[in-house]
Amino acid sequence: MTTDTSLILCDLSPFRHSTRTRKIAVTAAPHLPGTVRAVTLAQVGRNGAADDPGLSRIDGIEVEQLPVGRIDQRRRLTASIRNLATVYLPALWHLRRRVLATRARTVFVGHIALFWIGLAHRRRWGSQVILNGRERPGGIRTRGSLATWFSRVEPVLLRLVARRAPVTVVAVCESHATQFRRLGLDDVLVIRNVPLAAFAPDFVPPPPGPDLVVACVGTLYPGRGIEALIDATVTARAAGAAVRLEVTGPASQEYRTALLDRIRDAGAEAYVSLPGPCPPTEVAARIQRAHVATALYEAVDPANDSLSNKLFEGVVAGRPVIAGDLAENRALIERFAVGWSIPVEPAALGALLCELAADLPGVRAMAEHCYVTGRSEFVWEAETSVLQKRLLTAAGEQPSSPVPSSHSRGLL
Repeated sequence: MTTDTSLILCDLSPFRHSTRTRKIAVTAAPHLPGTVRAVTLAQVGRNGAADDPGLSRIDGIEVEQLPVGRIDQRRRLTASIRNLATVYLPALWHLRRRVLATRARTVFVGHIALFWIGLAHRRRWGSQVILNGRERPGGIRTRGSLATWFSRVEPVLLRLVARRAPVTVVAVCESHATQFRRLGLDDVLVIRNVPLAAFAPDFVPPPPGPDLVVACVGTLYPGRGIEALIDATVTARAAGAAVRLEVTGPASQEYRTALLDRIRDAGAEAYVSLPGPCPPTEVAARIQRAHVATALYEAVDPANDSLSNKLFEGVVAGRPVIAGDLAENRALIERFAVGWSIPVEPAALGALLCELAADLPGVRAMAEHCYVTGRSEFVWEAETSVLQKRLLTAAGEQPSSPVPSSHSRGLL
């Protein structure tokens, strides 16, 4: 028996900004017998992740984005407490009510901090619960972040979840999956955060030169190595290298101002640009305007060693990638020869930029290899085939009414 909704997804970030949640929704929707719905907040965090509240269709998915109060952007303890008490707790309770109002066989929880909503949905409807493990469990250590507060208690909570309720966790790499299993979560799938097949359907040759163009595309925040990349570009230019840097993405106003001040103080406005965010549909094109893409997550936070989607997007767009010298990045880049892993600090980055600028034909020659590798190895539809089969199987056994409380044990 089926119902109107086969899959409901919930997340903290607006749908367009919820990368994995959005990709799972758009991939599953054509194959499931019922509707696929997503419920998210309309705004979250200090990094500019915001969209219009209300009901809409995005990428063919029924999306409801819930309004939130004004977020205090200051990185202070009092601001975090105020945001939690007056902004997020009311919004999350609203999110819970909207998710529980929808009967569906599967609930996909896009941020693992919302596990309690998934378990509540299971108690009410008997649904299968899938938790998106976007980072290493317990790995976030960003100062002043509410995510860090949750991350500190995450291992304890997940051990409790593992004892009380059957759930599936989707991890982004095998080392993370191992840590989830050590917490008692036995059903863990590894799904790397690779792009959809439609992300970059055609090969675009890199620009002819004469400058080496470097692209940094994605949400901008401390820990992504942007300051080091700006400083490295300045260093390379001072050494005579023809290098330009384009930094594209949303950011908090405070952080964007700090980056612009850094560029101005270095006198780098002529060759370092910060044009602002672009729609997701333009990400590949922004990368393809450059010779080299970047995924420079710093080692300051264990959660950063997570095989970022920015690494995969660069390769699939047909560009070699400069990535932070983290274990997961290093292993993938060495295996597929799709770029360079390097310490995220100005001297090392500056030296590499000088080398690449001096061998622009060699850098350009890597583009087609990266594109072919990306199309054969890093395609979302193939990466998620096991998960898609589970969603389709579950959709054929939908309950027609809430499950009595005696039939389910959960945390909520």
